[in-house]
Formats: sequence, structure tokens, C-alpha cells
Amino acid sequence: MPDPEKRRRLPRVLPALVAAVFVLLHVVGYPATRFSNDSYRYARQAYEFLGDSPREATRKAVAAYCADTARLVDRNRRLHQLEFREPGREAAYAARCERKYARGLEPTDPRYEEIFHARPGYPLVAAPFVALLGAKAGLTLVALACTALAGYLVHRLLRDLRAPPAAAVLGQVLCYVTPLASWGGRPLAEGPTLALMTALLLASVWLLRNRVPAGAVLFTGAMACGVAVRYSSFLVVALFLAVAAVASLLFVRSARHRGGRWLAGLSAGSALAVPALGKALGLPGTTDSLQDTFTLHWTRPEIADPWQALVRLNLNYWQQWLQKEALAPLLLSLLAAGAWGVWRRSVPVALCVIAMGATGFATAAAHPVAVELDRLYVAVWLIPVIGVPLALARLNRPAPVRSPTEDRPTAGDDDGAAEPETAWR
Repeated sequence: MPDPEKRRRLPRVLPALVAAVFVLLHVVGYPATRFSNDSYRYARQAYEFLGDSPREATRKAVAAYCADTARLVDRNRRLHQLEFREPGREAAYAARCERKYARGLEPTDPRYEEIFHARPGYPLVAAPFVALLGAKAGLTLVALACTALAGYLVHRLLRDLRAPPAAAVLGQVLCYVTPLASWGGRPLAEGPTLALMTALLLASVWLLRNRVPAGAVLFTGAMACGVAVRYSSFLVVALFLAVAAVASLLFVRSARHRGGRWLAGLSAGSALAVPALGKALGLPGTTDSLQDTFTLHWTRPEIADPWQALVRLNLNYWQQWLQKEALAPLLLSLLAAGAWGVWRRSVPVALCVIAMGATGFATAAAHPVAVELDRLYVAVWLIPVIGVPLALARLNRPAPVRSPTEDRPTAGDDDGAAEPETAWR
């Protein structure tokens, strides 16, 4: 007969087991991940943090890029209906690649390099693991650990929203099976960015529950780390969260408490402090970002009207995106279900979750590059990851049994237990 104590412990260890399965799957899929041009730049920074000269760091990062590209070429050869029987030539390809990029991968324009110099957080944390495991494995390990942490934070957030244990685990699973994880597990900054975004959402929930000290510390720490990991992304995050928090104070009476005011103050303060910090440090701005897009990373002359070009390209971009989504509207359906689920649980939290997800669309609108579409707006998946489990939990909730004389329901949470009015509506 099963031990009752073990049955009681199972829900506590289930999130860890889910995370372990996620990591194991990514270990199996590791050979299929790509060490991209961006990965090369993070690796070069990591080697410089380890004490290598810029020239030596470039050589090591190029060697890692070329070795991985040679493996990719060989993977494609093995799937070719004619060439799969031929011997592989990985070593020769890697050697040619290293000779070709002896001075570094293109583009090499200093203005493009500055964009990555403004993102020291990820390669700095990854540097010790790069030293131990090599460039690709070290960067991937940190990204994968951050993505696994993001799933756990989603689980914690849903439990703090009074979601049933099964719904919270479902949210963690969704985090691990959507593009959030497929991008987060690569040697890129998406994994750390995802973990810090979910940390900010958890901090927002804590503040809306009036857990001010813990929420304020987590919010401040996550925002500071986010600026170090990807300055431009967290500038947008701070702005959108500020709008959500102020809207909660203006339009949701139950959010007008100390924690809600702290959330508005911290997010608005971040929205002001981040651009001020960027200006003080001379970090690339919006105009630099637009020129990067429309000059193909400064491999062509700068254009005179980047804002007009951005508007015109966006009109084409989103028209075709809607056409493709209409053929298979999975994402649109999940976004609607997720927004409904979190809105029914808590309007202030819903505003924060939707604002965080909307940063993905804002990023894509600022960089309408069709070949990188799913990567650019990957943050929108946070809305269904958090909201769909809440929607299913609400739909599965048994209807309350009321006496015939009862003329209105008792105010309570989504589990049917009465509680005082809080910031949830």
C-alpha cells in the first residue's frame, strides 16, 4: 500500500521533476542547437572577462563558431539523399572557416559591436562555465539554467495567485514546451531575459498582495540585472509595467494600497532611470537601433528617414503576420484564452502580465525582421503560459452550492474560499 507521507510529498517535488525532465530533453537536443553570430559575440566577451586579450578572445570565439558550423554542415550532409554516403569533412570546413574569419565574424562595424558591449551581464555570468566547458557548452548551461528557473518562477507565481497545484505545474510545463524554452535553451541572452521577466512578474504579484519588502527587493534586483543583460529590452519592460501599474491605481479601486503604490513607483522610476543611465553611459539609443536594422548592421550606408521606413515596413510586416496567423491561429487563440484567464483571476495582475507579453510585440515592431520573427516576440508566450492554467482552473471549478434564500454570491477567491477584498479585482 502506498505510503501516505510519500503521496503528500509528491506535489512538492513535482516542479523539480518537471524541471529535470526539461533539462534532460535539452541535453538530448544539444547537438541541434546553433552557435550563432550572437553567440560568438557573447563568447568573445566571456573570454575577455576571463583575461584574454581581444585578439585571443576573438580567435577562441571564432574557433567555437566554426566548429559548430562545421557540425551543422555535416548534420545537413547526413540528411541529403545523395551525399549521406560520402565521408564527412568537418575538420577541413572548420579550418577554412577560421581562416576566413581570422579577424572576427562580420559585421565588424564598431557601432554594431557597441550593441553587445551594452549587454555584459550574460557573458559575465557565463565566463566561469565557458572556461570549464568551452564556449558553446558554457553559454548554453547558463541559458538553460535560467530557463529552468523561469519555469519554477511561473509555478511559484501561479501558486501565489491561488491556482491549484495541478494548474501551477501546467504553467511550468507550458513554459518548457513553448518557444520560450526553445529560444531560452540556446547559447543566447533569451534564457536570462526570460528568467528576469518572470521574476519581475512575481515581484509584481507580491507587491499587489502587499508583500512590500520582498516584492520591492525582487523587483529592484531583477530590473537591475535585466538592464545589465539586455538594456534595450528592459527599458521597454519598465515602461510597459509602469503603464500597467498606473492604470491599476487609476481604474482598480482594490489596487490602491501600499503595495500597488510601490509597484507604480518602482516601475515608473525604472522607466525614468534606465534611459537616463543609458544616456550617461553613452549606450546605443533608438536611432542607433533603427539604423542597425535598415543598414543590415551598418554594412550599407545609413538612411535619412529611419522612422518613416520603420512605419512602412511595419505595415507590410503585421499585415502578412495576421494573414499567416489566420491560417493557423494557435497563438492568437492561446493569447485570448490566457488574457481571459488571468483577467478573471486579478485585473491588476492581468495588466502586468499583458504588459510584459506586449513587450514582445513592441520588440518586433521596433525590429521588423521577418526571419527572426518568433525570436523577437517570444515574450508574448508569457500570457498563455500564465493565463491558460488559470482559465482551465476556473472552468474546472465546481459550481458553489447556494441556499435558495441567497441573493448574491459571497465575495471570495477562485477556489471558493471567502477572503477580504484585496487587490485581485
